Amino acid sequence: MRVLVHQQFHLGHHYQYLAHLLPSLIPLVDEVVVAITPAGAASVEFRAFLASFETRVQFDVILPVADPSLPRKQRWRLHNDLRRAVRRTRPDYVLVPSGDAQATFLPVFHLAGLGALPYHCPAEFGIHYGLGTGAVGMPAKIKDWIQRKNFVWSGANRIHVVSFLFYEQFRRCEPSFAERVSLMPHPVPPNPRLTKFASRRLLAIPEDGRYIGLAASIDSRKAIGEFLAAFRDAAASRLDRVLLAGFIVPSQMRIIESSFQDLIERGQLILKAGFLDSATFQHVLTALDVVCTPYPAFGGLSSTLLEGVAAGRPVLANAYGWSQAIIERFELGWTCDIHDHDRFVEAIRTALDNSASYHESEATMRLLAFHAPSNFGDVWVERIRENRSSRGSSDNRSWSWVLEALSEDRRFAV
Repeated sequence: MRVLVHQQFHLGHHYQYLAHLLPSLIPLVDEVVVAITPAGAASVEFRAFLASFETRVQFDVILPVADPSLPRKQRWRLHNDLRRAVRRTRPDYVLVPSGDAQATFLPVFHLAGLGALPYHCPAEFGIHYGLGTGAVGMPAKIKDWIQRKNFVWSGANRIHVVSFLFYEQFRRCEPSFAERVSLMPHPVPPNPRLTKFASRRLLAIPEDGRYIGLAASIDSRKAIGEFLAAFRDAAASRLDRVLLAGFIVPSQMRIIESSFQDLIERGQLILKAGFLDSATFQHVLTALDVVCTPYPAFGGLSSTLLEGVAAGRPVLANAYGWSQAIIERFELGWTCDIHDHDRFVEAIRTALDNSASYHESEATMRLLAFHAPSNFGDVWVERIRENRSSRGSSDNRSWSWVLEALSEDRRFAV
């Protein structure tokens, strides 16, 4: 059996997804072909995540570079790039872990009787869009409806979505397609969970006091100005600190230097700017008392929030979309309207004052098990394993299994 894995992009989580998928896939099939771009093949990400698979996988460097913002014209081109890759490879099965663009035009071909892909090749797609019950306003709800119908008419064998809100709504609203939609784990490696003080020592930052902060790309998607302004008014003493770690884009650095120099001079704002390797990223999170994810207009899955949970830390997030729902459902911390300065100040005080009382529940542990890298791989190869049942076994953990650990008033039926 030959499987084509199509991966257009290499930045961010894209090659990490492949690194967690391939160990589950390779033992089950005879041949794996991974289609990538020349830029991806030459990237640091390839060396970090995929180079170790070169003796077991054929990397086919055939995809042209594309605009990651995915305008409609680009989506059409990416879909046709996928069709060309299928005609070139002639696989028995296709997996597209990041398939938002490629899946857009599947119904055009499927409803015309041409098959979702050439040769009617079976295929599965990973989808990162879709807000479900987190959609606010009629335009967002209409967009979700269109997406659901697009997938129902796509001819895809399986659609994997990352938002549990979209997944649960999808299954309720499209019962005829329910068995072909899956909730895709976002792979979160286990955190060694060093103590706060050991982590701070490794980072060479002050070991005393209370920390709230963030490890991520510090860009316009984070309300850093609002966060630091609220922290300034919330801090009880100079022993309360903010730690920001990761690549800081110039526009955000200008905001920090022009408006919050006083916090830097008092030692209350500590910056660890630059690339974070996986170990340092985890040390930053375990150095904190509270992880804050101040995403003002993002309703989708937050990998930093999940990484914070894996570090054993409570989270303070914006009261919106996926972040609000997962924190409230699994009691992972606190939410507030980060655009309301007074409420943000109060929430930071509450989080710092109560962080020591945070404890993980059985539901939290199941949530982390669901998002384990091995479960990500097992979910993606479930249909292939069923078709080749003599090869290996799986104990992949389902979303229903996670919800069983919640009280009924917080459990949404799927």
